[in-house]
Amino acid sequence: MANEKMKAIVWDGSVYPRGLSYEEVEIPSPPKGWVLVHNRAAGICGADLMALRGQTRDKMPDKLFPAVLGHENAGDVVKTGEGVTRVKVGDRVAVEPLHGCIDFGKSCPMCLSGRYQLCLDGVSHVGMPMKRMLPGGYGEYSIVHENHVYPMPDSMSYEEGAILDVLAVNVHGAMIGKPQLGDTVAVVGCGIIGINMIQVLRSMGITKIIAVAKYGHQAQMAEKYGAAHSIVLDSNEDPVKEVMRLTGGRGVDQAYECVGGNSNAFSQAVEMAAVGGKIIMFGGTASPSMVSLSTILYRELSVLASSSYCMAGDKPEFQIAMELVQSGQVDHKGVITHRFRPEDYEKAFEMIFSKKQNHICKAVWVRE
Repeated sequence: MANEKMKAIVWDGSVYPRGLSYEEVEIPSPPKGWVLVHNRAAGICGADLMALRGQTRDKMPDKLFPAVLGHENAGDVVKTGEGVTRVKVGDRVAVEPLHGCIDFGKSCPMCLSGRYQLCLDGVSHVGMPMKRMLPGGYGEYSIVHENHVYPMPDSMSYEEGAILDVLAVNVHGAMIGKPQLGDTVAVVGCGIIGINMIQVLRSMGITKIIAVAKYGHQAQMAEKYGAAHSIVLDSNEDPVKEVMRLTGGRGVDQAYECVGGNSNAFSQAVEMAAVGGKIIMFGGTASPSMVSLSTILYRELSVLASSSYCMAGDKPEFQIAMELVQSGQVDHKGVITHRFRPEDYEKAFEMIFSKKQNHICKAVWVRE
C-alpha cells in the first residue's frame, strides 16, 4: 500500500471548533513486527475531546501535527510486517493503543516490569500525538505492534472491541483499589468510565454501589448497570451529605473518581470516604484541586492513582477486559448510544459537545 491514500479526520492542533478537516492522507506501512489494521469502528474518547478543547495541547509537540486521533479501535488485519506471528491477514482484532519503548527496541525498567503505561521513554499512543504520531481510528488505517492486537471472538462486534481500551482502564482501577466483598463503594461520575466501573465492580461481587451522576439520564443508566443508589447533581443535592445519609454517617470504603477535568469530583470523593478508606483517581483535573490534606491525614485515607492499564501479573488487563465482555459480565453494546460516519464529523462533534442535551454515554465512528 505504498503511497496509497486513506480518508481521515485530520486535526491541525487548533482549539475546537477550528482545526478539523476530512481529507486524504497517506496509509502508513507496517515495519518489522507491526501490522496494518483497517479500522472498522473507533471510539470517541473524552481524552480526544480534552485535546480538541486545548486542555492537553501543551503535552503534544507541534512537530507531530497534523494528527489523526482515535485510540479506541477495532478492525481487520490487512497487512503484516516482517516476522509477525501473533496474527494473520484477515483476523478481526481489537487494538490496544499503548506502546512502550520495548515496542521500539528499547527496554526501560517500567516496560520490563509490565507497567508500560509508565514508560520512562514516553508512551506512544495509537491516535494520540504525544511521543510519536501513530495514526488512529479517526482514519481508515492504523499501524500497531503485533503485541498490541487482540483477536476478537466471532461473537464480539467491532464496536464492542473498539471500546475495550476504556474498559481496560476500569480493570486497572479495580486492580489498584482491590475492593472487598461487603464494601460500600461510591462511583463519582457516570460517563462511560463510571458506568463501566460499576459493571466491573459488579463482576467482582460488589453490590453496595452509590453512583454520583451529573445528569438524570446518567443516573438511570448507572442503576440499570447495578448501582444500588444514585445521586443526581442536577437536582442540587449535596452528594457528600447524601452519601453520608445513605451510609449512616460512616462514608464509603472506596470512592472511584471517574470524571476527569473536574477538581470538585476529586474533593467530593475525599470528603465522602470513610475513615481508613480509599480514593481511586482516574480522571485528573484541568485546574488545581482544592483538597483538604487534613481530611486525608486524620482519616488515614489512601489516595491511589490509576493511569491507563498494564499487565496484571502475566496477563494483560486489556485481555481481562475482553474476557469480561465475552463472558457477558460487562455489556458493551448497551453503553454505545450514538454512532457516526467519519465524514459526518462536524455534526458528530456538535452533538458530542452537547452531551447533556443528547444523552450520550459512548459514541463511535463506524465504517463498512
